[in-house]
Amino acid sequence: MSVSETSSIELLELPQELLSHILAHLDALTVTRFKQTCKTADKLTSAQNQLLWKAVFLQVFDDPSDAWAMMPNQDRTKEGQNWDWFRELRRRLVALNALRSRKTPLPEDQACSEEFIDTILSILDTAKFTPNTRDIRQGISPSLDDRTLSRNLKILADYDRYRAGIEILIHDSGRSPKSRITRSMVVADEEHNRPESASRLHVLNGITIRERIEHRARGIARRKVYNWHLTGPDNDYGPFKRDGTGRVDWSLLEGVCSVIGRNFEFCVESQLSLPSGFAYSIPHRTLADPTVPEDWARVTGSWLGTYSFLDYADLFAFNAANFPESERPTLDREHEACGDLMRLSLKIDQSISSDPVLKTSLPFSTDLPPLYFSGISRASAGLERPSIGFRGCAFLMPGGREVRWRYIISYAGQDQWQLEGIQPGGVRSGGVFGLWSQCDHEEHGPVGPFCYFPAELCKPTTLVLVS
Repeated sequence: MSVSETSSIELLELPQELLSHILAHLDALTVTRFKQTCKTADKLTSAQNQLLWKAVFLQVFDDPSDAWAMMPNQDRTKEGQNWDWFRELRRRLVALNALRSRKTPLPEDQACSEEFIDTILSILDTAKFTPNTRDIRQGISPSLDDRTLSRNLKILADYDRYRAGIEILIHDSGRSPKSRITRSMVVADEEHNRPESASRLHVLNGITIRERIEHRARGIARRKVYNWHLTGPDNDYGPFKRDGTGRVDWSLLEGVCSVIGRNFEFCVESQLSLPSGFAYSIPHRTLADPTVPEDWARVTGSWLGTYSFLDYADLFAFNAANFPESERPTLDREHEACGDLMRLSLKIDQSISSDPVLKTSLPFSTDLPPLYFSGISRASAGLERPSIGFRGCAFLMPGGREVRWRYIISYAGQDQWQLEGIQPGGVRSGGVFGLWSQCDHEEHGPVGPFCYFPAELCKPTTLVLVS
């Protein structure tokens, strides 16, 4: 009998409670290797031993209960009742290893692609985003950047290791590698087999390298944003599903984020960073204002953003059904204008809660009360321009994670523009992305994307901004 076999037998002769305690301090690979040594070890480390696999899981990832406990939707705490520590650990390690080695599924292997995407989203959705009770007892208080608290974010922050694999999941899932975009292709054709989760992953990940360099990727995004047929009164002319649920249309929001994200960078001429990526796609990236305790969305304060628009001739030609097919623009290379860098100064104003313009027929979550606000907007250039009146509201969306924002822009006392946006990362996360249109929603009217970010999340800039 070899020394190793003797050692294994002696180890297995330990009381089961003590052996389980020892295994709980080992990493997943070591426990897996021990599991393969004999039947006794296999039984001891079976998937049913949830206490053991929970301990191993928590050596690598955040405890999901920390995130669930802080979410406004209390139904999320029920997710823990069906949580399988062994299964979740295995699926996460398999997915991360595949992304790291770039052994991602082929585009046509949709089931496997969706499994990997759902796994990455699960890592992000269960990331610890604020100190828990134990942390607070140890003197750790919420700060503007709590990323160091989260094991999950530290893993996803290793962007060089996982970037290529994540971009393949974002852009190629459900798409045939031989497909070619033609002038006659509409959004439904381009997105036919692509899972909605790929769009959500793209939104939370931010702009990819591929879409920065490919006109085709840029055109796909624009064909969503500037498509008159994707919005209407049934989704409040915003990036919401048209089925009356009030939920996010992730494919449309993906197009918005892609288009306006690049235009925001152009607008600030690289002097101001875009607060995007996984680190800004979780709640509580901004701190609550203790002087306004009811302001759960951190409306109060300064926001920076911009908007974009097409030449109306291109917009009309792209959407008009009777326009000659050979002359219809694909929007791959058409010129797109970007507005000024705007600064919003907002404050809570519940006195406008009865304003009919701020009412919506779409459902929203009642886990947090609607917030109403007012303020002004000024451009960073042209300091003599008059300020613009702003008012709006913020709601928690169905499902309890994303936040919906509506802004109404007024000139000389007249409502002109309606902006419908979504904060995809959750309460007090990164930016708000959405679509603007005319308040009267005249047929064939102009439309375009916009974005606003909490000013405190934007890096210092040399631009002169009106305070």
